[in-house]
Amino acid sequence: MLDFSFYDPPIEVAASSPRLEMIVSRLKVSGLRPYTASASIDFSAPDPLIVDRESVSPEALERLSRAAMIGVPRQIVILNTQGLPVPRIDGAIHLRLDKDLTSLRSRLAALARRACRQREAAIRRATAIELGAKLPPVDVDAVPALLYLGDGSPFFLSLQGDLRQRGVEITAALSRPTARQHMTSKRFAAALIDLSMAHEDASGMGRWISEEDGLAGLPLIVLSRPQADFTERELALLSHATEIIDPAADDETIVTAIETQCRRLHASAPMMPLPGLSALAVTDLVSGLFTRGFFEAHLPRQMEIASEQAEALSVLTLRLDVEFSNSRPAQHAAGDIIRSQIRDTDCAALVQPGVYAISLPATPYRGGVRLAERINDAMSRAGNHPGLSWRVTEKRSYHTPQTFLAASLIGPFVRIRIAA
Repeated sequence: MLDFSFYDPPIEVAASSPRLEMIVSRLKVSGLRPYTASASIDFSAPDPLIVDRESVSPEALERLSRAAMIGVPRQIVILNTQGLPVPRIDGAIHLRLDKDLTSLRSRLAALARRACRQREAAIRRATAIELGAKLPPVDVDAVPALLYLGDGSPFFLSLQGDLRQRGVEITAALSRPTARQHMTSKRFAAALIDLSMAHEDASGMGRWISEEDGLAGLPLIVLSRPQADFTERELALLSHATEIIDPAADDETIVTAIETQCRRLHASAPMMPLPGLSALAVTDLVSGLFTRGFFEAHLPRQMEIASEQAEALSVLTLRLDVEFSNSRPAQHAAGDIIRSQIRDTDCAALVQPGVYAISLPATPYRGGVRLAERINDAMSRAGNHPGLSWRVTEKRSYHTPQTFLAASLIGPFVRIRIAA
């Protein structure tokens, strides 16, 4: 039987026997690839580091304290089952129980997704400024929109009034079709779901998010107790979360946490194509997406970050059938559908008539294939399918920005659907 555990995310473990073996075993079950920390821990390494407060050596704990004083660039996880004193580390994940290890992969994925979003927002603004765009400053009085998914848990219903008083606009979606409709008519800062209701949700909202990626990359805030026992579906749902909030605190703290995340996500959202930027070679008015000039200027920055973070970067190329490629209505309709299916970290552009390129940060080849299938399904639901072919190219070490883009545009395309 083939062992694909090599593809699991790695994590370094600083602990001593017998707890070391227990921690390694649980991490493997949760879908991580643990390896034992060396005597001299490298705090600049890219992999997360989990420190077991109960069994870690005093020397390692002392080095962790010194690293915390000067700032740790590494993601630290502290497992502290006995409530012992620990160094204060910004951004560290604290686990209070051994069984919390089962949800660690989801929490690490949420932090990685947030960091990826922040990096993309920064370089997208830099690309626009390089092309001459004058972007407005962040509006501290903006009203963030929150999409609540589900038929209303009693816990969340008790928080709605306080959130509205604080200036957070809330829209409830009781079913998947309603959620899709809201998402096409408004840009939300985030979606929110109460995990205690997700596994029994009659509308299948949890399954839609975790198995079909129904949110198409919209940031997801999950209300979840870290110490709970999770089913596989709940863990899959947690893996899509951008933020995880523990509802064990008092209502005031929870409302503040939700408001903070909504405002932060709204303010840090990557810049999207805007009609007012069309004269500055940023927005293509035919498709409503970015122009080829913006895409070509932005791709080198994405490639640089992918190399620094040791992350995948793929480009999905979509091509309409010849009879639709020069039709402005068809290109505009396709642009609307593409925009509704991609994450806000994905950069989509019309690179030539009827041909779209979408750069996908932190996404391997198979992620590009799934996105192509979702876009095709969305076009089928919209009717008058323009016929679609696709090609996914994943960045390799030998690629330059020019050869990477050329490879994504030249070569065999896969036919998704033959137009009737």
